[in-house]
Amino acid sequence: MWIMIALMGAIPTEPATAASAVDFTWLFVKMLFVLAIVSILALLILKYAVPRFGFLKPFHQRGRYFTVLGRYSLEPKKSLYLVNIGKRYLVIGTADHGISLITEITKEEAEGES
Repeated sequence: MWIMIALMGAIPTEPATAASAVDFTWLFVKMLFVLAIVSILALLILKYAVPRFGFLKPFHQRGRYFTVLGRYSLEPKKSLYLVNIGKRYLVIGTADHGISLITEITKEEAEGES
């Protein structure tokens, strides 16, 4: 550690001048510009390239197998769900101890038509 301090003390330094201040300002502006470009490219890649190539498909299967049409909370940690699985509409109850099928209803009942 003492060797590092001695080496740092041996580095020649120059006092700041107007020219070096302008040069530093220009470097800072260029750094901000490059940071903006990299941020925009990262957002574009995340928005368009990742979904297109399917890197996250195993994690993003929304609506592929089933669709949750509605949720009604009964108590904390107890809810009723209306779920569409293919052509079937199921009412499912959830609680701390598990999930249970309440009943199966018709499409008309699920859409609220009587």
